[in-house]
Amino acid sequence: MIISSKQLTHFSIHAVDDKVGGIRDILFDDETFTVRYLVADTNTWLPLSRKVVISPISVTGLEAEEESIQINMTVDTLKNSPSIDEHKPVSREYEENLFKYFGYGYYWIGPGAWGEFAHPDELVELQHAEESDTVHPKKSTNHLRAVAEVGGYEVATTTDNVGHISNFIIDTRSWEIVLLVVDTNNWLPGGKHLALLPTDVDKIDWAAHCVSVKLSHDELINRPEVDSDKITEESYIPTLCAQINSETR
Repeated sequence: MIISSKQLTHFSIHAVDDKVGGIRDILFDDETFTVRYLVADTNTWLPLSRKVVISPISVTGLEAEEESIQINMTVDTLKNSPSIDEHKPVSREYEENLFKYFGYGYYWIGPGAWGEFAHPDELVELQHAEESDTVHPKKSTNHLRAVAEVGGYEVATTTDNVGHISNFIIDTRSWEIVLLVVDTNNWLPGGKHLALLPTDVDKIDWAAHCVSVKLSHDELINRPEVDSDKITEESYIPTLCAQINSETR
């Protein structure tokens, strides 16, 4: 399924035995542009400063019409999972504790976005992941960013600033971010919502609240627009990505 971050953060989370809450935020890797965690809205059962995260490995289904996501654990399993301070970054040490708690293989061991695999549900048990450490070096740091944080960052082309990041388009088969959406309403008359590939991004500057891209002003504003009403249509986003790739060759 192709879905936007704006849509996904309206989804409710359903454990195998009950509803847990909703998706509050999304954490992604700014090197691979892969969603690593869904942040659960836990205000009803955790102190306000604490949060728990759900890996896509735990996701067993999504229902677009019902705006719900299913996970492969009980409510108590999630509630008892390692929590983290909302105002602190997610460290690799925390990730290791989290993955040990759930018994998941480490996504950061191996050459791909999900270790040895293309999809999160293909990750094997922790024991195998630890054995793989001798074959593939373990990445000691992560590069996690929050969608709620990066959404709103200005977009700096090679010549000037044009718009801000307003949305992220996610393929939930691999949980890769396949497109970013640039809103130019505050910069250009009759603003547009333009398609930006992850490979267009040069760097994300947290201190400057800015996403620098490898495109010129004209190259960016000539990108195709993203129609938010068509995002979930099966062929719309793949066709849009193919169009951009063909135009940039």
